[in-house]
Amino acid sequence: MILNNITGVILAGGRASRMGGQDKGLLLLHNKYMVEYVIAALRPQVATLLISANRHQTEYARLGKCPVVSDTFGHYEGPLAGMATALAKADTEFVLFVPCDAPLLSPLLADRLLLSILTEGTHVSVADDGKHIQPVFSLFKRTLLVDLLAYLEQGERSIHRFLTKQNVARTDFSDQCDTFFNVNTPKEHATFLKLRNNE
Repeated sequence: MILNNITGVILAGGRASRMGGQDKGLLLLHNKYMVEYVIAALRPQVATLLISANRHQTEYARLGKCPVVSDTFGHYEGPLAGMATALAKADTEFVLFVPCDAPLLSPLLADRLLLSILTEGTHVSVADDGKHIQPVFSLFKRTLLVDLLAYLEQGERSIHRFLTKQNVARTDFSDQCDTFFNVNTPKEHATFLKLRNNE
């Protein structure tokens, strides 16, 4: 699959309230920042890389060796605000979104999502773990920005509700469930460290 028409975006712009406000992308996991695992997995899958962050922008730019964009629609307004900013910044046909707290990101993510969106002729392709969709692991056509901005301007912030208004391709990742492991809490941080220690 040719992936040179995809911009990859790492979403790191949240408040991380369940992590006590600590910036999750800059959480250490075995002497590496969590975002470094995501960068390493995502960069080979896309033509261009961006990081969406509302703090520690200089550090993210250094780690990613890429541009960092901050929300232009409100501040800490959820993932859709970061997505809208990135869609406006990107110059590729497709934009692939992933969260900064998924250190086990699948190397097959872009390939499968792109195949799905092209096969089904939709504007969005979303990863499905076999039980639920995982909306922050998704591929958007850049032209969806107009609809997204209109949705945000109505005061809406729910990514799930936004997707219900779109023609969405659900892409099967039931064989890659580890990719959706999130480090959202201190307990999940400890779980990830234990998993790595046992490898």
